Amino acid sequence: MSSSTVGNEEEKLYPSPLASHDDIVKDPSVFWDTLRRFHLLLSTKFMIPVIGGKELDLHVLYVEVTRRSGYEKVVAEKKWREVGTVFRFSATTTSASFVLRKHYRNLLYHYEQVHFFNVKGPLYSPSSDSFSGSKHSWRSELAIVEYSPKPVTHTKGSQPQGTID
Repeated sequence: MSSSTVGNEEEKLYPSPLASHDDIVKDPSVFWDTLRRFHLLLSTKFMIPVIGGKELDLHVLYVEVTRRSGYEKVVAEKKWREVGTVFRFSATTTSASFVLRKHYRNLLYHYEQVHFFNVKGPLYSPSSDSFSGSKHSWRSELAIVEYSPKPVTHTKGSQPQGTID
């Protein structure tokens, strides 16, 4: 992997593709091999996420997102739920769209830039990404997705108590 120095900061550059997009889509073993090597070249952490007790098939995720023209297009057109239907998550996995988007962004976005779009030069973050910018900008979305209020029970003849804000 190459890098250039700008002032005192070192800027990471995208490496050359490790395989063609067609080969990656056709052969999961090519995908897994190149994805692991890609993260090694970028010195980024790589772990396979677990959702609903099962490992997320990143190859299927990559194929489904690139079939829809890539991460930024899926975000812009709000297609994460559609992408998620392929995985057949259990009904209790209510935050599937959010989780898929987060894992794609963290593990596959730069890989997509190199292998699907053939981007060269410095790494950059997606423009339509609520995960970039403020490091807390995604928390309100997470809270909406994962919040489930406790059920309120009333006994017959009792009056609800408390104040309404």
